[in-house]
Amino acid sequence: MRLLRLLLAVSVALPLVLFVGIGWRERWEAQEEAERNSRKNALILHEHVLKVFDTMAQVLDRVDERIHGRSWREITESESLHRYLRTLEGELDQIGAIGLTDPDGIVRNSSLVFPSRKTYVGNRADFREQREQDSGLLIAGPVADPATGKPSFGISRRRSGPGGPDGNFDGMIAAIVNPDYFSSFYRQVIGDEGESIALIRKDGAILMRYPTLDPSRPTAALPTLPADHGLRAEIDRQPDEGIFRTGRSHVQGLSRVFAYKRVGDFPVYVVYGLDQTQIARSWWRNMALDAAFVAPATLALALIAWLAYSRAASENAAVRRWADEVRNRERLEEALRQSQKMEALGQLTGGVAHDFNNLLTAALANLHLMARHLPAEGQRFLAGARTALDRAEKLTRQLLSFSRQDAVNLTVIDLGESLRRMADLLERSVRADIVLGWDIAAVPMPVAVDPVQLEMAVLNLVLNARDAMPGGGRIRIAASPGPEPRTARIAVSDTGAGMPPEVMARAFDPFFTTKGVGKGTGLGLSMVYGFARQSGGIAAIDSRPGDGTCVRIDLPLTDLRPAEPPPAPAAAAADLRQLRILVVEDNPLVLMATVEGLTQEGFTVETAEDGVSALTLLETDQNFDLVVSDVVMPGGVSGIDLARQIRERWPQLRVLLASGYSPESLATMGADTASVLAKPFSPDQLAARIRSLVQAGAGAGSARPEGITPQGTTPKGVT
Repeated sequence: MRLLRLLLAVSVALPLVLFVGIGWRERWEAQEEAERNSRKNALILHEHVLKVFDTMAQVLDRVDERIHGRSWREITESESLHRYLRTLEGELDQIGAIGLTDPDGIVRNSSLVFPSRKTYVGNRADFREQREQDSGLLIAGPVADPATGKPSFGISRRRSGPGGPDGNFDGMIAAIVNPDYFSSFYRQVIGDEGESIALIRKDGAILMRYPTLDPSRPTAALPTLPADHGLRAEIDRQPDEGIFRTGRSHVQGLSRVFAYKRVGDFPVYVVYGLDQTQIARSWWRNMALDAAFVAPATLALALIAWLAYSRAASENAAVRRWADEVRNRERLEEALRQSQKMEALGQLTGGVAHDFNNLLTAALANLHLMARHLPAEGQRFLAGARTALDRAEKLTRQLLSFSRQDAVNLTVIDLGESLRRMADLLERSVRADIVLGWDIAAVPMPVAVDPVQLEMAVLNLVLNARDAMPGGGRIRIAASPGPEPRTARIAVSDTGAGMPPEVMARAFDPFFTTKGVGKGTGLGLSMVYGFARQSGGIAAIDSRPGDGTCVRIDLPLTDLRPAEPPPAPAAAAADLRQLRILVVEDNPLVLMATVEGLTQEGFTVETAEDGVSALTLLETDQNFDLVVSDVVMPGGVSGIDLARQIRERWPQLRVLLASGYSPESLATMGADTASVLAKPFSPDQLAARIRSLVQAGAGAGSARPEGITPQGTTPKGVT
């Protein structure tokens, strides 16, 4: 693709660069060609003007010969001389008028009228110059043509007299050049707009110019060129001939090229001018002709390169899409494998936690029974064992929460009120060197969450913050409306050591912990993250080493209102009779501890190893006050199946399910949460629950027995 892009760029750029280079070269060639032609034109015009001057000199010489030896009176009165002068004017188109001037500056005879009007010209510069010295053939002007009034110039010489050039001044012979003669000739030489021809005297005076500067005013006076810059300065620098380019001419203010040449030995220059726009116009015509040949070839080459690039780009896009599909498939497969691993890990964790709850139940029951037989000095060792079992129970609940075996019991609560009720628990959970600060907004924040999981999540965050500050510090618990609409935020921040980025990236991973062996399980933050996701929210961590840590939980608000607390039930009359209980349990350790504990609590106990044995026993003997059954049992009849069959066949008999899973998990399987006791439990807790259910059944009557609630119906009995 890079090669094709380069080829496409070169196919367009290279012809353009070559075209620009050729255009630049042709631009200079056009300029040089225009300057060469200007020099040629100036040379041709020079030859023409020089011949005109030679002819005028010969005419003045012939007139001088004609009046040789005559007095000015004779010259004034000679009509034949007038006709002679008129004949010379008629024979030569370049002559506009011929006049004879006496030493006093009065025109005595001319080719115009006879007798002469005796016009005084003594104040003219050429007359004064000729009177002061013999200047030879003198170019005078600018003057106005006597016939048309157009700008022109004159040529004069002294009249020959006694003593030759050094003798006394005896008048002047002068001729005025016909401007129309030059115009007609220059009209044939100049063909394009932008060209001009001028005769300029060395002192900068423009003697004549074609075309006229203002066609509407052909008799307007011509300007004089300044001496310090422009064309006149160039003439002073190169007095014979040369080329002068200017961006702004003095006369018209245009960008022009001037070619000039001095006319013989006369102080007069013939100047050919060409407008630069004419050169540019000619260059553009050549470039357009070149472009007519170059453009199609360039476009064809660029089109071929573009088609090749487009095809390659589409193929490349298809390859990228295919590669993206492959990567997506690999990611999905990896995610599926990870999901399968996590699902297997969750199932394994849930099974381990369930079995561990059975072991904890047996341990708690045996410790409870042992407490009655130990002396006082042994009770402190028993308390240590119970503390260890309490920690094991907490770990087991975290495992169940991680494995999702612990079902979510969504309840609408006010977030601020729930956190305030945890104040005492959290205060007891931190050390004396840690200050616990609160910042709970005084606004209603109804959320639908599992209250138990909420308390566990906040407690885990506080405990993690406590462990991050071994030297003491401050923990701040805040609750306020979230940054997003219809959300509430819980933020638990500390002033501890903080987390490096690599630790923060894995903080929510299950079983990931930076604590020492025996000090952390790695399930606390993963449970927080799971609680947030199960509640429809998100959890995030903001931490930097040395700046503490802040964990935020954003939960969606709900339009529902928290439920009012139910009224306290009326106390039922105590049942003092000995209760007969059927215990169904497949774990011998749990069965032994349960039977022994209930017996010591004053119950008559019968046992069954599984659901099938229990049903067989009930076929012959239904004289039981309550059936206590495990949930997961061999033989194809679980505790839930057993409870359902008892409800259908013996509705007066109540069932209490004891399970290592939570009551909410069993509720998803169809169990009545009011008739579930979560393991682990102690014998006195089991006895209290049995008495509560029996008393509730006695108060409700046999028409409303406790048992299993079919899915989709409301549980009956004690709630």
